[in-house]
Amino acid sequence: MYSNNFDNITRKFNVTVLSIPIVYDFFGDYDPNGMMYILSEDKGKVKEKALKNFNNKDQKGDPLPIPTEEVQPLTIRANVGDTVRIEFEHNENRRLSIHMQGLKYRNIKSDGANVGYNEDSTVGPGEKIIYEWYADREGIFYFSDMGDTRFSEDATNIHGLFGALIVQAKGSTWTDPVDGSELRSGIFADIHNPFKPSFREYAVYFHDELEVVNRFGNQIIDPHTNQPMAVTAISYRSEPMVNRANLIPLKDRGIKCCNPFNPEDSCSRTDIIEPNHMLVDGEDVSMSSWTYGDPSTFIPRAYKGDPSKFRLIHGGVLETHVFHLHTHQWKLEPDDPNSTIIDSISVSPQESHTIDILHGAGSLPGSIGDHIWHCHLYPHFHEGMWSLWRVFDRLETGKDVILENGEIIRPLYPDGTYIKALNPLPDREKPPKKDLDHPGYPGFINGVFKERAKQPPLGILNQNGQNKMCPTDIERANLSKDVTRGALYTQPCPDTSKCYFKEPDAIFELFALQAKLIYNNAGWNDPYGRFYVMKEQIEEYTGHKMTDENKEKLAKMYVAGIENEEINVEPLVIRANEGDCIEVRLTNFLPETLPKTEFQLETLTDNVGFHIHLVKFDVIASDGGANGYNNMASVFYGETIVERYYANEELNACFFHDHLNPNSHQQHGVFGSLIIEPKGSTYHDPKTGNPIKYGTKAVIKTPSGRTFREFGLFVHDFALLFDKDKNPLNPPPFSGSHDDPGVMGINYKCEPLRERLNGNDPNHVFNDPAYVFSSNVHGDPVTPLLETYPGDEIVIRLLDGAQEEQHAFNINGMKWRKEITDKKSPLVQSQTLGISEAFNIKITDDYKAGDYIYYFGGQDDFWLGLWGIIRVYKDKTEKLLPIGNNNNCINNMDTMKNKNIITREFHIAAIQKDILYNNFKDHDPDGLLFVPYEHKDAIINGTMEPIPLILRANKGEYIKVTLTNLFTKPIPYQDFPGVPVDKEIKPSMRVGISPQFLKFDPINSSGINIGYNDVDQTVGPGESIEYLWYADEEYGTCLLSSFTDIRNHRYHGLFGAIIIEPEGSQIRSSSNNGNKDNYKEQVTVSVDGNEQFREFVMFMHNGIRLLDAHGNLIKTNQVNEDGEVPEPVDFEDRGEKGFNYRSERFFNRLKYNPNYDISKIFSSKVHGDPATPIFEASPGEKVIIRLLMPADKPRNTCFVLHGHEWKAQPEEPFTRIISAQGAMNIGNVFNIELLNGASMIPGDYLYRSGLIRWDIESGMWGIFRINN
Repeated sequence: MYSNNFDNITRKFNVTVLSIPIVYDFFGDYDPNGMMYILSEDKGKVKEKALKNFNNKDQKGDPLPIPTEEVQPLTIRANVGDTVRIEFEHNENRRLSIHMQGLKYRNIKSDGANVGYNEDSTVGPGEKIIYEWYADREGIFYFSDMGDTRFSEDATNIHGLFGALIVQAKGSTWTDPVDGSELRSGIFADIHNPFKPSFREYAVYFHDELEVVNRFGNQIIDPHTNQPMAVTAISYRSEPMVNRANLIPLKDRGIKCCNPFNPEDSCSRTDIIEPNHMLVDGEDVSMSSWTYGDPSTFIPRAYKGDPSKFRLIHGGVLETHVFHLHTHQWKLEPDDPNSTIIDSISVSPQESHTIDILHGAGSLPGSIGDHIWHCHLYPHFHEGMWSLWRVFDRLETGKDVILENGEIIRPLYPDGTYIKALNPLPDREKPPKKDLDHPGYPGFINGVFKERAKQPPLGILNQNGQNKMCPTDIERANLSKDVTRGALYTQPCPDTSKCYFKEPDAIFELFALQAKLIYNNAGWNDPYGRFYVMKEQIEEYTGHKMTDENKEKLAKMYVAGIENEEINVEPLVIRANEGDCIEVRLTNFLPETLPKTEFQLETLTDNVGFHIHLVKFDVIASDGGANGYNNMASVFYGETIVERYYANEELNACFFHDHLNPNSHQQHGVFGSLIIEPKGSTYHDPKTGNPIKYGTKAVIKTPSGRTFREFGLFVHDFALLFDKDKNPLNPPPFSGSHDDPGVMGINYKCEPLRERLNGNDPNHVFNDPAYVFSSNVHGDPVTPLLETYPGDEIVIRLLDGAQEEQHAFNINGMKWRKEITDKKSPLVQSQTLGISEAFNIKITDDYKAGDYIYYFGGQDDFWLGLWGIIRVYKDKTEKLLPIGNNNNCINNMDTMKNKNIITREFHIAAIQKDILYNNFKDHDPDGLLFVPYEHKDAIINGTMEPIPLILRANKGEYIKVTLTNLFTKPIPYQDFPGVPVDKEIKPSMRVGISPQFLKFDPINSSGINIGYNDVDQTVGPGESIEYLWYADEEYGTCLLSSFTDIRNHRYHGLFGAIIIEPEGSQIRSSSNNGNKDNYKEQVTVSVDGNEQFREFVMFMHNGIRLLDAHGNLIKTNQVNEDGEVPEPVDFEDRGEKGFNYRSERFFNRLKYNPNYDISKIFSSKVHGDPATPIFEASPGEKVIIRLLMPADKPRNTCFVLHGHEWKAQPEEPFTRIISAQGAMNIGNVFNIELLNGASMIPGDYLYRSGLIRWDIESGMWGIFRINN
């Protein structure tokens, strides 16, 4: 089947490995053990140049290595229909490989790994191998070494051994953006096709956990904390903010920055001189090229309007990052016209995304300037993971422009750096040439190199409301024809918008304030809470109209009201409509510093900004930052900045926050959302119906008659809270550390489980975790209560406001489409999100009256209080006005049981069992399982191997589940893996079970004691309970969860799945382990006796507490090969990893086969098959993988399957084709149908996590065997 494809055009590459110190920045930081793939023909010249640059000295004769432009991840290109042939050899003292994801193999030797019983396709020094793949579609195809997948510094991926093949449309060519020459490889290219527009292509690689030292070969030290610091990178480059801070004498505010490129500059970047106190530095200017020059990271460039694509590739080993690009947007599914418009996206290790920029460079308004792009996780941003996209308005030739009068415009940036040529795209109009009045961006921006950037002219008002500064003559010559405040060089609002000539449609007058925020009834608080508020909020509280003369006084009165607990502060939510032109006026009343605490150092935060996502604006004046050579769009105390935006579409939730000091105070609450509603909408108070201008809760009425309830939810971490006695909650090792400090919140609130379980009698129901969510026992939580009536449409605006972690939002008993704009996107009941991501959850279920829990699924999140209640009233209440036609507010479904529909019955037992995870006797002696009741004895006595509970039913069936609790002995409390701010609680002996997706009555069949639902949904030892569920759709994978004791049950294995098959399906299995077919992890499903498919159920779970054969606690990621005691890892990384109660740790394999090298770690010839499931199919057989992440820690993972690919959204015809599913977190489930079925090439294919640190080595891998 595949062999004929390989007879087409063959694109050949000779690839080898170059081991050199990789220099990451102009400050001389480098990885002494850097490794990179490189074309063989380039190796000699690149090595020579790189070593010369590495041996560079500063003027004092000290080492100052400098980066080499050609040192970048290998990025090669081919066209659809090409055969890609790589001849790979190297001279390294180890076995290495190239494993390509997503392309079809010519044969199993093209796998680039040594898996199972396959022939080894890694190579040793001096050996040669030929890999061949067929490029059948456009996209990014990541490749990396599979010869060494350890997480230690001795491995390969962590040092840079990764790259990508980018497949273009058939007939494409690619050229160098600088001179237009033919390009063999490179991260930046211009792509041309005779039938499509040319476009700029930027391959950007995020990677983390770098082993980098400073220019002297010593550990990199943060000058503020005097402690070691981490570095994150983009494409072997990084620009840590502390390097820039190194230019500043400690305890001073002065700056000194020098240009390493300019031979006329007598100082170097490493010089430190006496400060000039007129130049105030801080995090605010850490990304400013006016202050420091351009960053070390590669800077993509374009002309205004150029079609452009970012190829986002994760080459790192651990973190899920969030890519964000200012000013620009793209569709989640690039080829789907109905896909959601976004500007931030999570990307996990070994995952890739094509970001096809809407409207080209500069977005819809054609905004010239520097558009920063970065990982939005602020510690990563701080550690160097950022760069700029420079959009020019004038032709850049790299040569002097000689004017008619003989004057010369030199191609130099303000710091004296040479501006390289940028070849115009051949099918676009050439940009105009420069002249004296129009020197091109950034030549007309008013500023002085080595000083703080200037604020934008016209847009800053002083405390008296007067304009602070006017444009210079050259700035004035470059203003747009209809200049307004906040829109200087680009007018975002189109001619058809009334604000092009008149006042904006919506004006928001905001204030940045600081006050103590109380997070819960236990007294957890942030003494230095910071937030945005509306002018109207202040006026309503004080009873006074605001003027320029009294606004500071009224703001202080409002702060006093918060401190006196008279005002409940939430993140600010404001609203406008599609088509509106919007003006925001922000006044700064924040203190100029944050004081030193156990969490932070004393920090200067003397100015604040307002950066917004998704809407359109002039990046120079209204970006809310100080990036590149743009103005510093921020204000000092008492000043007001005016910014202007255009809502070109119904953009839904748009995140906003401060971009000047986000590492310092965004975690204190400086974030909110502008929601762009349907055109012509009005917004109303849910209780009174009165019009409102702000608030996290609203009723939205549209001209079409659609009315819905809207709730704004912001999850945030690194919340730097203290208890009521002023003790810090989860402080870091030292002030200023980014090591996961603090706790978490929802809308500045949290309801920690530990604080609800605080009675004196551990045997009382008050202290039983089975009732921790019960309002009957504990009262309602302080987190937002979302109130509605049955049948009302709900839209939840879900945003991540701060600061580093990923979270997984879940609702028990309600579901929604993954994309609010796409009816063919998958139904989901959970959503992973990272900081700055915004999701719009539209719920139109015919849900019943009762209380439902919403929550963030990671154990740490749950424990720290990230949960709340959706309350569905049965009868009309004064608390809530009805909407639409729901005036009666009565759900008449007294029962959902229909006697004419098939009922499938299951009897389930909850048991205690020592779970053996592998043949090396790694085990969980305190294992907790759901099992078929008829198998309980066999599993308990060890004659049947336990697997997670798997039930199967068909669409259209009722499911009756009887759950019997057979726990017989107390469950021990364990402090490992543990949670932040832990507390020993007595584990519950009760159990319940709850399904995803299925319909049920929340009062008696949800399996969870939540809110004021008055039927106990859990059972104690020896008791049984019945649940009734209904499978109204073919949902496929549905997680079964237990909520009875999140802290002590789930990580021991108390979870399962119910698979809802097509109507009329029958199940059979060829394996023989004593289970009924319905309960097995791999079966064959026949649909109406015709179509059939293989079905594999895979549970990826982490946070497992395992002991070895000798009873020792296993801590794989805390073992050092040199025997040193390592530092503790973050809570989210603790515990072991595995699939389906099985784990195959590297340690065990190497211990019993010490003479075999690491490249053979996956080999069954050497070690035998792993303990993890061996899933089997025949060539070409239809295969559906039911993938779940049921437990336990909030660390995202990424599912990778060698040699196969699948649709990202199964029912969407225009969806992406992927070979890695990232951003997997607790509650996520997937139905993965392999494209074209199992590979036609028999062999063993690795399934695994994409996280080299620490998932794979901890046992999260297995084999998919395609039999001949």
